[in-house]
Amino acid sequence: MEGTRDDDQREPTRREWTGYWSLIVQQTQNAFNEKAAQFLLIPLGGWLAGKGSMMAFAAALMLALPYILFAPTAGWVSDRFSKRNVLVGCAITQLLCLAALLLAIMQRQFNLAMGCFFALATLSAFFSPAKMGIVKELVGSRRLGFASGVQQMTAMLAVLSGQILAGFIFDQRLASSGNGWDAAQGPLIVLTLLGLPPLLFALIIPRTPVCSQECFRPAMAIGHFHQLADLWRNPVLRRTSFGIAFFWAFAGFINLWSITVAKEITGGATGFGSVASKFMIAATLGMVVGFGTASLLMRRRIELGWVPVAGVAMTISTLLLAVPHPASTAFLVLLAITAFCAAIFLTPLNAFLQDQCPPEKRGEILAAANLQDCLLGAVVAGALMLVSYLHGLLGEPWWLGTHMQLVPAAIACGWITIHIARLIPADLVRVVGLSILRFFYKIRTSGECNIPAKGGVLLLPNHVTWADAFFLTAACPRPVRFVMEQGFMGQTAIRVFCQLFDTVPISSSKPREALKASAEALKRGDVVCLFPEGQLTRTGTLRELKRGFELIARQGGCPSIPVWSDGAWGSIFSFEGNRFFKKIPHRLRYGISVAFGKAIAPEDADIGTIRRGMTEASALALGERSAGSTVRANGLQLAAVNGLPRGGDFGILEGDPLPASLPGLAEYERIFGTISRESHVVDASVDRFWLGGEMLRERIVRSELKVGGVFFDFSKGATRALGREGWIHCPCLAIGGVVVAMSMPDPPLSHEGAKPQPGRKDGALGIVLPGFTVEERDGEWRVEGPAAPEGLMLPKGYRVDEEGFVVLAG
Repeated sequence: MEGTRDDDQREPTRREWTGYWSLIVQQTQNAFNEKAAQFLLIPLGGWLAGKGSMMAFAAALMLALPYILFAPTAGWVSDRFSKRNVLVGCAITQLLCLAALLLAIMQRQFNLAMGCFFALATLSAFFSPAKMGIVKELVGSRRLGFASGVQQMTAMLAVLSGQILAGFIFDQRLASSGNGWDAAQGPLIVLTLLGLPPLLFALIIPRTPVCSQECFRPAMAIGHFHQLADLWRNPVLRRTSFGIAFFWAFAGFINLWSITVAKEITGGATGFGSVASKFMIAATLGMVVGFGTASLLMRRRIELGWVPVAGVAMTISTLLLAVPHPASTAFLVLLAITAFCAAIFLTPLNAFLQDQCPPEKRGEILAAANLQDCLLGAVVAGALMLVSYLHGLLGEPWWLGTHMQLVPAAIACGWITIHIARLIPADLVRVVGLSILRFFYKIRTSGECNIPAKGGVLLLPNHVTWADAFFLTAACPRPVRFVMEQGFMGQTAIRVFCQLFDTVPISSSKPREALKASAEALKRGDVVCLFPEGQLTRTGTLRELKRGFELIARQGGCPSIPVWSDGAWGSIFSFEGNRFFKKIPHRLRYGISVAFGKAIAPEDADIGTIRRGMTEASALALGERSAGSTVRANGLQLAAVNGLPRGGDFGILEGDPLPASLPGLAEYERIFGTISRESHVVDASVDRFWLGGEMLRERIVRSELKVGGVFFDFSKGATRALGREGWIHCPCLAIGGVVVAMSMPDPPLSHEGAKPQPGRKDGALGIVLPGFTVEERDGEWRVEGPAAPEGLMLPKGYRVDEEGFVVLAG
């Protein structure tokens, strides 16, 4: 096989996206032309012989028969030649078939016209595996779910608009001319002209590699069972294709069942066509919206977890269809909802099948899946015909009535949903869990391109909340395996969760085995996540990193990626307010920004390099939330640490110029509802937290109050001891009106056995705020970030130590 980037997670190039959208235009126009031609010939046959219903049956047979007869050959063609060339050939052939169909109508040769229509249907059988198989070659795996959903949505729109417009135009022209041939001839001229755009757009599609060099053998034309055997040999492909076949069987059941209902309420006489059309339009529109929704749900990756979710909804809506009267609006709405859920059910399966097919046999596998769909559809149609026959033969018993037919359909939906849920429990939990998570959190992601498309990767994120694993799972384009201490797995719920998500268990009492288990997961090509701090931060800042990840990265031989979650501090899962969980959320749809830093080679993954990479990622994440505003960025930084109270009050001294010189402080107050209370006296019994400069410091020193509070000291001599008992002195640093570092009260222990986390250090001007990177040049230290894009130099003689504190050099 020629070089192909088949199974990667790449981002498509601009030319590949152009080719994909050209494919969408071609397949949409192709589906419209075919369906319009069908709905011109059906009423024409009815006008000629008064056998419109027989024509409908014949057209349906001709549409399905080529998928059965020519499946092996169509698959071989799609693999043997470039799929782009197959699409070009199909566009040329469709144009010729439409021209021949127009000529047949002009010559009043109806049998020849039906032969041309069968040729169009045969063309679709060859077109289908090529148009589906080329999608991954154009957009890759990461965007395949989105692309597949759009492809199905536009095809369904084309089918609906083709049949509605063709039938309406034919009826109008027939009423005015009284001649069926003339009524069909004009629209067919337009359809023939519409055969040109697909050819032009097919030529825009980039050339794709040939996937197979196998020569055609006559036995291939009848190798249906051999082709199905290839499909069924792989358990993943077999199960996926069965799910797809179930969808088409279910869709066929709903279509035929709704026609039966239309006949019952109209007696098959006047109004039957209108009622059946309403049902068809409701179902088709529901399906179109479902495909569009599914493409959005999977715009970043294929999410199989939506399949059982949609299956549950299909089961419920199918049963509910028996409740309203078929002539009511409620019935049409339920029909549309059922179709909507069915589309959500199908889209992930379709995309997954395209993704998992071996590239050298993708056309063959997709053609075999089409064959299987048609065969199961025929079985369902035969079963419904048998039920209809028995219903009349047995005197129309209630248990064979149309409403009771919904019960076995719902049971089938429920059974396959349970079966799928048992096969992919982790995907189901992931989709449901992340949907709930996204209800409360708005998660932005940046730096995804830094994650390699495949192979082992070690993610090293900061650890702010108990929900960090969920945030990272939602943000990462690849499945993530988390490293967890075995001691946490004593609880049943956590143990089950860890088993579902294939967590890597480690034991601190057996460090060598822990390192080996993590390294082995990396060697297998997994994305492994390890929190290098080894504990949750209780200050909001980056704590000391443990060295274990260095050995894991080297033994695994895989790149390490620093990661930062910004905005998580303040959620109920963080230690903001000096407690986990036991607090009211500040807001719903909490903003979280997850940034993936640049990959670091195994031999370079030491504590200093990773720490710097994490601070760079913190700046990237903060930049996403601050939207280019330096003032907003600094305000968000103040909210990222356990310093000033959110939604509370803090005191400032009347006349103190320091607070007014910090625009980020005013932005922090505005965003988080914090109020600075100006007072001419320092009274810690009224306001526990105080912020200011030299003036406030002097007033506190001279104060005679015995009750002390927390003093965020931005004075020039902030590192000097305050000399007042009862006060918690927190030296801070602001440069050019930008708050760079803050000290904060030492947080209490979160639980027995927790390690202390200092919020301040003697002689230090605080900890550098998240969102700043730190760099040393010629003995001078510089911080940079969204709040200071040009960079700020630390006071002369100061540096940043390994814990992030701004301290005197030496």
